[in-house]
Amino acid sequence: MKIFKTVFLLLLIPALGLASDLKGKWVLDKSEIDYKVTHPLHHVVGKSTEARGKGICSASQCQFIVAVPVKSFDSGDSNRDLHMLQITKGADDPLIQVNVVFPTPSGKAIPGEISADLEIQFAGQKVNYSKVKLGVVSLEPGQVRVTAVISLSLKAFNITPPSLLGVPIEDSVPVQLDMTWNKVGTSAVN
Repeated sequence: MKIFKTVFLLLLIPALGLASDLKGKWVLDKSEIDYKVTHPLHHVVGKSTEARGKGICSASQCQFIVAVPVKSFDSGDSNRDLHMLQITKGADDPLIQVNVVFPTPSGKAIPGEISADLEIQFAGQKVNYSKVKLGVVSLEPGQVRVTAVISLSLKAFNITPPSLLGVPIEDSVPVQLDMTWNKVGTSAVN
């Protein structure tokens, strides 16, 4: 079963190609971010493919930023999506922004996993997540696929979990990311 992707962010970084190829600029080519909301009576999945991002890697550190419009998430129910936009303060804070930092991997092979620190801005709040595991796969020279699952707490973002029939949804909202990054200036970039 495919775990749900999202917010947000939220996100993320390529663990880019070979270590010798990491230096340089990167751009987010395509993404799918899914969130999963759980309630005793039902489960909801919202999806966005509208994230944008860029990054740069030096010899020692990589820094990336990813942003996705809150209103771009689609759960298949426009009323529910409008309510989600209201409770997450999407009119005042229309973007979920994720800043990612990790040490440039050493060695010649792509690490299958990178540990990154994230700062997620959402619903007017900033929350830090340390040592988030990002899966990294090279698709072709200058192109990588990054996947991750981040379990966001609504309360950490000062969001009151909405309820149905007096029962609130679970506070933990798994967000799954699936992103393809291209190195700027390589044949993989369109």
